[in-house]
Amino acid sequence: MHLCCGFELYQTKKRRCGLSTLPNMTRLTLVCLSICLLVSVYDVQSAAVLESGVRVTDAAKVVIDKIKAGKDFRYGVFLVKNETLIDVESTGSRTASYDEYLKHLKAVKPTGKECRYGVLDVEFQCKSSPDKKRDKLILMSWCPDEVKVRSKFIHAASVEGMKKAVPGISAFVQASDDEQASMPSVQDKLTRTVTAC
Repeated sequence: MHLCCGFELYQTKKRRCGLSTLPNMTRLTLVCLSICLLVSVYDVQSAAVLESGVRVTDAAKVVIDKIKAGKDFRYGVFLVKNETLIDVESTGSRTASYDEYLKHLKAVKPTGKECRYGVLDVEFQCKSSPDKKRDKLILMSWCPDEVKVRSKFIHAASVEGMKKAVPGISAFVQASDDEQASMPSVQDKLTRTVTAC
């Protein structure tokens, strides 16, 4: 449909501007540019629909509430499913370690690496007083470089929806590699953002 519109637009402009006198290569270039412009406009409209359509499931909200309350779960790992829902993929008990969390966050499916969200009640040491420990809630966006572009786009489009589902987070961590997702990196972020620590 958009290609037809592009062709009709080209034909109209050709008559009005005298494009029929231009060399074939120039006319072909203008047609291609018109089509590219229409396709890019179509993609932006699709993106707006997608961004507003991705929602957090009720099951995911229940897990998030239990993590916040310090009940049942230390962490939850969430995945965008069918490009419309953010749902629970895995959880960890209150005794689960940070390494267990990372294992679930970075799990590779047969189809390849995936972008995920992690909500974690993390215990960390304050820099000002090493004997003092704090528990804080973080939201982590895990999106490795090797993930397909469309999956990255869908993940990025749903960030705000995920943030709204996790009110009261102490830090939002964006990670695309092991170093950014590591405990020292998270602890550094927390000590910079958490007051009285």
